[in-house]
Amino acid sequence: MPSKRKPAFNAQAFLDSSGVSKQAVTYAKGEVVFTQGDRCDAVMYIQSGGVKLSVLSKSGREAVVAMLGVGEFFGEGCLAGQSVRMGTATAVTGSTVLRVDKDEMVDLLHSNTPSRIASSPTCWRGTSGSRRI
Repeated sequence: MPSKRKPAFNAQAFLDSSGVSKQAVTYAKGEVVFTQGDRCDAVMYIQSGGVKLSVLSKSGREAVVAMLGVGEFFGEGCLAGQSVRMGTATAVTGSTVLRVDKDEMVDLLHSNTPSRIASSPTCWRGTSGSRRI
């Protein structure tokens, strides 16, 4: 019996075909993508490499909340109304990250995306299956 499973969402193809302006930024190992407290103005998509998401406590202790890889989004808190970054994103290897302005991403999701894709956990988690803590 043929599978009725829907095909996985291909975020890279979606971003490539959307016509949305985006900027590919290359980061060296250990370079900070954004810092906790920075203005929250863009969504990021990992094209190559990996990114560590961490938070810093008031006492200065770092807690790693996620390790992300190719095909995953991060910084999407801006889409939920966060005005500042809740944590720090740091490249764990040489990485290329696609930066999409928050307003552009909101317009893109509202105008070009069927609701099943916009609400798909695969869209925001990527295809590697990593989970955030």
